[in-house]
Amino acid sequence: MNRKGFTISELLLVFLTVIILGILMMPFIRYSRAKMEKTLCADNLRQAGVSLYMYAREHGGNFPENLRTLYEEQYLSNAQLMDCPATKEIGTIDCPDYVYTSGLSVRDASSKHLLADKSANHAGGGNVLYVNADVEWEKS
Repeated sequence: MNRKGFTISELLLVFLTVIILGILMMPFIRYSRAKMEKTLCADNLRQAGVSLYMYAREHGGNFPENLRTLYEEQYLSNAQLMDCPATKEIGTIDCPDYVYTSGLSVRDASSKHLLADKSANHAGGGNVLYVNADVEWEKS
């Protein structure tokens, strides 16, 4: 008998194997996605921090009163930096996904939060930009 193709039982076995492997890999896929979002948010904070320090350098060491000033005075050219990819809402200059502490200067304590993730951005903590320009993860 000249046999061509696969039997239904062989196809079902392959199909079930692929489904089971997919189910087993889901936790790893979710973890890597969360890690990517966390890293992208930290990168957004670093880039915003560069803009904040450029502004402060030209304004006597004082940071702006709000983040909109950075955009209006063209220190920040990409408004998408105010959007954290971990959130469903799209952050804008007027309503960023980050919390900015106004009234600070480069002379303030380096441990003060200059810009940070909103508490709803990530589970278990958030990225923080300190006055000394370090970006670190803080557990909640």
